[in-house]
Formats: sequence, C-alpha cells, structure tokens
Amino acid sequence: MSDPPKRKRSRVACDPCRNLKRKCDGAAPCTPCLRFEYDCTYQQTATRRKRTHPEPDAAPSPASPSVARPSVVHPSAVAATPPGPVSSLEANSGPAFVRRLALAIDPNNAPRMHMFAWNVFLGARDAVYTPESTHQPVTDIISQREMEALTDAYFQKFDFVYGFIDRRDLERHIGTRWQNSSANSTQYDAVLCGVAAIGSLFSNLQPTATEHRLVQSARALLQQSLTQIPTTSIVTAWVLRTSYLKLTGTPHEAWMASCTTMHMVEAAGLHCEPRTDSVLPLPSHDVDPELRRRIFGVAQHLNIWMSYDLGRSRVSLHKATTLLPSPRPGRDITVELLELLPYSAMLDPERASTAAELESALLSVLDRTHTAPPSQMAQCNLVLCICRRLQSFNISLSGSSYHDKLLTQIRSGIRAAETLLEARMPWHHMANVPFSVICVLLAMDTLSSLAQLPDAMQSLSRIAQTYSTEATREALETASLLIYLYQKRKEKCTARLNEVLRLYPVRNVTEAGGADATRSQASEDMGWLNDLVAEIPNLQDFDVDQFLNLGSVFDGNVI
Repeated sequence: MSDPPKRKRSRVACDPCRNLKRKCDGAAPCTPCLRFEYDCTYQQTATRRKRTHPEPDAAPSPASPSVARPSVVHPSAVAATPPGPVSSLEANSGPAFVRRLALAIDPNNAPRMHMFAWNVFLGARDAVYTPESTHQPVTDIISQREMEALTDAYFQKFDFVYGFIDRRDLERHIGTRWQNSSANSTQYDAVLCGVAAIGSLFSNLQPTATEHRLVQSARALLQQSLTQIPTTSIVTAWVLRTSYLKLTGTPHEAWMASCTTMHMVEAAGLHCEPRTDSVLPLPSHDVDPELRRRIFGVAQHLNIWMSYDLGRSRVSLHKATTLLPSPRPGRDITVELLELLPYSAMLDPERASTAAELESALLSVLDRTHTAPPSQMAQCNLVLCICRRLQSFNISLSGSSYHDKLLTQIRSGIRAAETLLEARMPWHHMANVPFSVICVLLAMDTLSSLAQLPDAMQSLSRIAQTYSTEATREALETASLLIYLYQKRKEKCTARLNEVLRLYPVRNVTEAGGADATRSQASEDMGWLNDLVAEIPNLQDFDVDQFLNLGSVFDGNVI
C-alpha cells in the first residue's frame, strides 16, 4: 500500500505569510503579498531558500552574483521603491483606499468596492425623468427671463470657481437667440442649455423637469457635434456637460464625458499657445487667449480627478503648452484652483514619484492659502490623495512632522463642506471630502485624529439630511459601519490586554491614582539616594523628595 500523497508547500514562507498562517509560494515577492500589498520579507536566519535558476547566457558559477540566493528585502528598501503603475493607480483612488482600509479592519464585513459619496446625487437627479431621444430649441424650454435668472445663478455660484465663459458674450447670445426664437437650434444652444442647467442645479434643491430637458437637449446637440471639427463653443459646451455630470451624474458617465472633452480640446487646438511656425491646426484668432487657457485648465482638472477616483487612465495631451490664465478682477478663484494642477499631475501613476518628492509636494500644498470653500475642498482632496500615495510607500502619517498641519487642513475641509451646505451649493466634494476624511482619520489611528471624527460625521449626517438621496444615505451608513468595525477591533485588542493584565497585574498602581502611587513607589525605591546624600557633605541641603516630585511640574506642562 502506497503512502498517501503529501501536501506540497514552500520550503520557506515569508514573514507576513508566516505571521498570518497563510500559504506562501516562496516567491520574492510571493503571490499573497502581491495581492494584499504586504511587504514580502524573509528572515535572514532562514536556512532554506528557494533555488533560483541562472539566465541562459550566464555561467553557472557558485560565486556569480547573478545566481546568488534571493536576498532579504528590508522594509526600508521596500518603502524607498516607488510603487508600480497599478499600485499607484489604486493609491490615487479614494474608493480603493476605503476598500483596503475596511479589509484591514475586518475582512469578513468589509463593504464592497463602490464610489461612496462621489457626489450627493450619483445619477438620482436625472433618473426621475425619461430620457428624450431628440433635442429641443432652448427657446422652447425656457423663456428669456428664466434664462437670465439662471444665468445670474450660474455666475454667482459656479463661474467664480470654474470661470471659462465671458459673461458679456453670453448675454449677447441670449439677446440674439430670443429675438430670433423661431430659428433652428444652433451650436451655441448647447452652451445656453449647459449654463441654464447648472444655474438650475444651484437654485433648486430638488430636480425639475425643465432642468432635465435642458440637460437632454444639450446632450443631443453635443452628440451631433462629434462628426465635425469642434468649435470653441462646442468645447465650452462639453466642459459644461462634464461639470454638470461631475456634480450630479454617475462616475462612469462623467469620466467618459471628461475624456471626450479632452479630445475635443485637442481637436480644436485649445491646448497649445499659437505658433506661427507650425503647420498643425491652430485655434481661431477670435478666441480670447485667457478663455482658451481657462477652458483647457478646467477640462484638464476634471479629467485628472475623475480618472484618479475611478482608477482609470487620464487623457494627457501631447505637447500641451497652454499657460496659466490671469486672475480676473473681483471674485475669481479659478486660477487658485488651477495652480494645483502641477501637484495633481505629479500623482500620475505612470510617473515614478519618490516618497521624498511626494512629501515635499504635500508640504507645499499644506502651506498654500485658499480663499473660498470649493477651492479649500479641492486643496483638501489633493492632500488626502497625496497621503494615500505616501501610505503606499509604507510611510506612517501619525508620526510625521506634518501631522498637525494635516489635521488643520482636514478641519478646514470640514468647515468648507459645512459652509457650502448652508449655502445650498452642491459641489461634488461637499460629501466626498467628509467621507474621505473619516477614512483617513481611522487610518491614522491617533488620539488627535480620532478626536476629529465627530465633526466629520456630523457634517456627513447633515448633508444626508439636506440632500436625502441614496448616495448620501449609503455614504453615511458606510462611514458608521467603518467606525463600528474599527471599534470592535479595538475592543478585541483591549480584551486581550485585559486578559494579560488579569494574569499579570500591575502592583501598587490604582486606576484613579496611578500616577501618585507610582511616584510613591519610586520614592521608596530611591531610599538608597537619601543614604547617599547623607554621606556627601556638599549635598546635605539637597531635598530628594522635592527632586522626585518635579514630575508633577512636568505633567502639568508648566515648562
């Protein structure tokens, strides 16, 4: 009778697999560590190591470095190595971070991978109406007075953040369009519908049938424009649609629109400064340089962050040379927002940024001053993304030199969300920032970070009450679940510590007066010092008890 077959196993298991009692294949790094993104390290004292095979061209010499046994991967070496494109892509994504955090807390009850709190609607605002297959002239949807009212709302609540439209030019088109309302729709109708739809979004807490008709009409016109070389008006309308979908739509639909917008920008030549020595198509000379730069900057900003959120590729235009626009007089933070683009582009997964570069960028962003809530939330969102990338290097945020600055930035983001909620301005980061902050605070796992959880949860709860959608309710419930799982894990740790202390209790220390008891015990143990002082003439007046009680001064933070 033959012996039963034995289970095959690796000769040596890595440290994480050994600690977690997981099956290891002995590779460097092994498959489980690659999957769960652990630091795959092997003990230096291991007597058996997996044999490596030499390259076909290499001489099989025992002393040859090319056939040496696999070396031990030190944690510091792993942290200094930039993550690959796939790991960086996941590190940029907030939803992926939430998923990994939940798996680390409780793998059995971790919520699924989902775009929690991406905006407050996630498609619900447009889902209550039936999509229409054809467009309508904007003059058939709203009157000129309604258009002017929605235009005012657009410029008061939206344009000062994403400013890429000349108001005087827009008002001139409004007057001309309603004077000739019987004419067929023109390409500029897509701009008018986009402006009116965003104005309606910022004016009405609940969706309206008029807003839906405006959105669908602009969508139909833009679909028709795909067969032609785009004009500046069409590109402007695409940026408006992308902005609206970022505020209200589903992630996939918005990302697709942002990619199309970037390609339309390239087709129109709006991503380059005009050159006289180029034979490539150039933007029309009637395009204002400042507007061209603003259109491209906002389109790029939207595409970058939607691609990061979804863990997908962004559209990087070849040889883009557009300069930063100049600030407008009055209320305008568009340039302030676009100044973050170099830091955002630095997080591109295809760019192997080092930990030192990321920390330098983080400090630069933390030191910036942003003057309006939407811009402050964009700053906070960028900070959180850089923190996620730093954690992919196994760098702890809790013990960093910028820990306090990070918490200050988090408080600023929460206050900005509260301000926008009170003003009924449903910017896409209004729900996303509080939810992401909660996850980062749990990951930091310090007393000072956990102390900010109540404010973040209160903000998210108020948003869910005001914008009562499935998206906000789901985000609030998921945040509560993460905190609950975190608490249960801490309770298990505390129970284990209590069991150890039950077997090995601390002597002469009470819970109420532990510090005093410790000092009393210390005084008794230091009796030999009194004897020593008595034997030294120069220390006859030295008060040992007073010296030992100096600890109370330090405990009181007097110094």
